[in-house]
Amino acid sequence: MFSKIKKYVIGFFVLCGGIFVAFLSGRSAGKKDEKLKGLKKQSKKVSDILKDKKKSQKAIKKSLQNKKKALNDIKKKKYKKKKVSKKEASDFLKNFSKEKK
Repeated sequence: MFSKIKKYVIGFFVLCGGIFVAFLSGRSAGKKDEKLKGLKKQSKKVSDILKDKKKSQKAIKKSLQNKKKALNDIKKKKYKKKKVSKKEASDFLKNFSKEKK
């Protein structure tokens, strides 16, 4: 009787061991690394895209600052009136009208 129980106990442990080995060597065995590689590639692509967008945003921001600075310079620039005699003005207008014809 003891030998029959012994067989069942040993059979149970063999069965548990077989199930354990089946889980370890099943479909997902070895595919974990492949999945991780795929995820790493995707994360690298996303990080590269983010870096490119940050660079383009910096460039746009810099160009906007330069344009604002140029606009402020134009606004601040004052033109001085030049004092011109009547004779000089009439000579200029005569020459200018001759060139247009």
